[in-house]
Amino acid sequence: MLLEMKHLNIEFHNRTIPETVVHDLNLAIKEGEMIGIVGESGSGKTMTALAIAGLLPRHGMQKSGEIQFQNTDLLHCDRKKLRSIQGKDITMVFQEPMTSLNPVKKIGWQVEECLRVHTDLTKSERYQKAVTALADVELKEPEKIYHMYPHQLSGGMRQRVMIAAAIVSNPQLLIADEITTALDVTIQAQIVKLLKKINKLQNTAILFISHDLSLVGRICDRVIVMKDGYMVEEGPTDQIYLHAKEEYTKKLIAAIPKCEKIQL
Repeated sequence: MLLEMKHLNIEFHNRTIPETVVHDLNLAIKEGEMIGIVGESGSGKTMTALAIAGLLPRHGMQKSGEIQFQNTDLLHCDRKKLRSIQGKDITMVFQEPMTSLNPVKKIGWQVEECLRVHTDLTKSERYQKAVTALADVELKEPEKIYHMYPHQLSGGMRQRVMIAAAIVSNPQLLIADEITTALDVTIQAQIVKLLKKINKLQNTAILFISHDLSLVGRICDRVIVMKDGYMVEEGPTDQIYLHAKEEYTKKLIAAIPKCEKIQL
């Protein structure tokens, strides 16, 4: 098993009344698996992803349970150990690349960031890896894009840059958090196809987080449905879509427009 989460609870204490946003969540991810977490805003899916990525704030909240990755409990390990995994073995791509990319740094510099932190590669070797990653995410003229700034690229191109930065270190797990939400339908389809390609060629496990059940159905082997911090239902994609047990899941599936129904 690549990653195993046991009884994860996340509770915020920066309000008058403590608020639990994830309740007793258990999750396992196998090597090379594509698993989707779907749910409405506030369902706890992003908090779950941030816990895995080690990006939860250290103050104003309480965490319990464990997240085992390569014999390391990501929830309770020291910062030095966590930093050795972040951006190298576990990477994350967020919804809006313009808030993640530095507007005053060139694309190549940003794609190379984890290589500067986690490797002893020379400047020339980092350049080659960055250009290869940009080509792998199907950006045309990667050598040219390497020297460009974020504002010179379209939204879809910037999202591809973020994916390139996430895969340049050949991670074992890539977390994609609502990465297609701000894109039009055509670009969405291209990004989904790209993630499937990365999964197949690099055997990278992908945790795909979305509120769009139809999109999750196109890319994932297994689906987890969350609501109000709880796991409502979990199972293989075809089982969830064709034989959902819980009323909440059935309502989500019924809400998918007919033109977007998944072909299983």
